[in-house]
Amino acid sequence: MKVTLEKKEKNLVLLEVEVEAQRFEAAYDKAYRKVAQQVNIPGFRKGKAPRPIVERHVGPETIKQEALEVLIPEVYSSAIEQEKLETISDPRFELVQANKNEPVIFKATVEVRPEVTLGQYTEIEISAPEATVTEEQVTERIDAIRRSRAQLEVVDRAIEMGDTATVDFVGKIDDVAFEGGSATDFAIEVAEGRFIPGFVEAMVGMKAGDTKTVDLQFPEEYPNTELAGKAVVFEIAVKEVKHRQLPELDEAMAKEAGADSVEALQSRIREQIGQEIEENREFELRKQLLSKVVDNSEMEVPESMVEREVTFLLNQYANNLAQQGVDPNRVFTKENIQQWRENSREEASKRIRTSLTLGQIARQEGIEPTPMEIEAAIGEYAMSYGMSPDAFRKQIIESGAYAQIADEVLSNKIIEWLFERAKVSVSAPEVAETSAQA
Repeated sequence: MKVTLEKKEKNLVLLEVEVEAQRFEAAYDKAYRKVAQQVNIPGFRKGKAPRPIVERHVGPETIKQEALEVLIPEVYSSAIEQEKLETISDPRFELVQANKNEPVIFKATVEVRPEVTLGQYTEIEISAPEATVTEEQVTERIDAIRRSRAQLEVVDRAIEMGDTATVDFVGKIDDVAFEGGSATDFAIEVAEGRFIPGFVEAMVGMKAGDTKTVDLQFPEEYPNTELAGKAVVFEIAVKEVKHRQLPELDEAMAKEAGADSVEALQSRIREQIGQEIEENREFELRKQLLSKVVDNSEMEVPESMVEREVTFLLNQYANNLAQQGVDPNRVFTKENIQQWRENSREEASKRIRTSLTLGQIARQEGIEPTPMEIEAAIGEYAMSYGMSPDAFRKQIIESGAYAQIADEVLSNKIIEWLFERAKVSVSAPEVAETSAQA
């Protein structure tokens, strides 16, 4: 096999491959035997007809095509391995020559991983606040526990924020009720972020037995594109108002929350918040580090890679919507799909630059995931899905997701390698409170 490599524009390469005539003949003979097993030729059992008879029956071009469909991809893979190329797309083949008793010659145009010139990636200076836990944070967390154990009590007064109201409502667009816009005996918590903007706010001050007509508008980014941005009129009738009665913070409540005393509950929560803040700090440090390492690297990301990554991100988002019971076709329409793609380009480009940079560091420093590390990750995923490691491993191998987990393990290993060689400092204390709240 003879391979000639020519670098084209950007990250395209052109391979011209010449395969020995003897190898082509062997592939042709194998193809003939395969075809002979598939055709019925009068006077012969399947697979027993001589080659000339089979050629006359199906035509030599059919056999040659069968041979080339196996030979070319096989030889191409060997050529890629021989030239040590990292391809990122399927090749485009062009057959140049395929005659009997002559070498087969074909060309393959393929995209390869763009070249990355690494800048500084060790001793990178990063900083994040070393925040302390405040009593206000502890109180907020305990109040959240109290709210989760609150009892709803019917009250004879106007609705206030934080109450729960039972209502009937009908939504109309252009005086026509729309699907999903009406409900009877609907319990809704009167809190910010419930339903569309203005709905629960309009309920404040209403009492049981009151009715109200409210003019609102669906947000422009509303998931149901048929309603997004449209004006809507809701007719609301309040049937019942309930107040959320919080339990007292005492020994009994602490024991219900799994602590021996109020002090023990506060101590446990303080420790949990501290761990969360530290985890957020670690995440922020790694995020800073990765951003600086990528910014220090130089590469030319081809448009084709960005387009493929955009498609991947949109497919991923569509799958998430489907899992939540939302029809992706209602979100991605012919009218807005191009805008969605455009909005995803920056993230796609950033993901590609990060992947290329980490890959180059891994090659340069010889960083690879060990089988034990991959198995540990598989075990964690299996546990999260409630599966055995063996069953989960079989599933990801069959679905082709094994490589993704291996890549994830490698990425994490590279980031930890970089983190161990970074210069970490603590930023100004006044920033700490903001980061902790975030």
